[in-house]
Amino acid sequence: MKASSAAVNGALAVAGLLAAYVTWQRPKESDGNDNVTVLEATRATLGKIRYEDGSRVLEVFQPEGEKAVWLRQETLPSLLTRLAPPNALQADGGAFAINEADGGSTPETKPAPLDPPRELRGNERADALRLRFTPFEAVRALGKLAAEKQKELGLEGSLRKLTITVSGQPHLFVVSNPQAGMIGTYLRDEKDGAVYLLTGSLLSELEPASQALIDRRLHAFRAPDFDEFVIGYDRQQHPYLQKDAEIPQTMKVAPKATPDKPDDLVRNWHDKVWNRLIVTEVLGKGELPKSGAPKVELRIDYLARGSAKGFLELGKSGSGDLWARTENTASWVGLHTGTDDVIAEAKKFTGLPRP
Repeated sequence: MKASSAAVNGALAVAGLLAAYVTWQRPKESDGNDNVTVLEATRATLGKIRYEDGSRVLEVFQPEGEKAVWLRQETLPSLLTRLAPPNALQADGGAFAINEADGGSTPETKPAPLDPPRELRGNERADALRLRFTPFEAVRALGKLAAEKQKELGLEGSLRKLTITVSGQPHLFVVSNPQAGMIGTYLRDEKDGAVYLLTGSLLSELEPASQALIDRRLHAFRAPDFDEFVIGYDRQQHPYLQKDAEIPQTMKVAPKATPDKPDDLVRNWHDKVWNRLIVTEVLGKGELPKSGAPKVELRIDYLARGSAKGFLELGKSGSGDLWARTENTASWVGLHTGTDDVIAEAKKFTGLPRP
């Protein structure tokens, strides 16, 4: 065989191996029916979904008896802290910092304390994401792989973990670290060592630092869903009726005592309260602003056919920032600067009687 022919054949062989490797690693073209089921789960059997990226944790869960999906965010101790030997703790049992100069074995000063876990209400996107785990599917099952291959896929030493609880039983998967030129994400089932390939945005949407799954709405109901609201201000109650709210242009607001006398001032003010309050910060269940608990200055109760529908409380913290709390929020939520005038404007129709 001539040297040129051998070179050509060798090049073809290498190209064939490369094509086979790419084909093996690339997900199959899917018609929607050829995915591999990793875990069988239904809406009823699916419990908590926990994803950690090495420094932060996000949990998605639906409490028993509730329709809403909730999120739990948590910050993990640093890797050095987690790997420190037991004798690195200070004598008082407190937190410690690692002295990297001498190999990381000498306690120094205490690090900043971790933020406490935060529980938040999830939005419709969080609910849709949870349903994508029913069942939990991958595009390819690769079986058990050699350690060298797992290292190549970014599984070796990865701190990324996915835990899915089904029927009360947790299932742990190691998630691959991002690799340049790698298509998709790889998972290793810690129970049997099987490796799976995922594509799409499923895990990227679980990114713990993301704010995309948090419900930022003040209310989950619409304006036409209530027909009365009561303004509580300066220890007085001021009830108003709302009619024809399906079309904003025809909506009318009138004092309950004089329902045939629409009040445009109150209507315009309430439109600002209902449609123009923008949430800038969401606190978790039981969490208070760092500047202290807000003092409630204004409360609005919403009713439908005489039954409670929801409420809105507005208050200012020690720093003067405006905060809101409703039936749909886990705790207080911060509002954008400049909206505190809604409290001041309430004086116009909750003070002296107007002609």
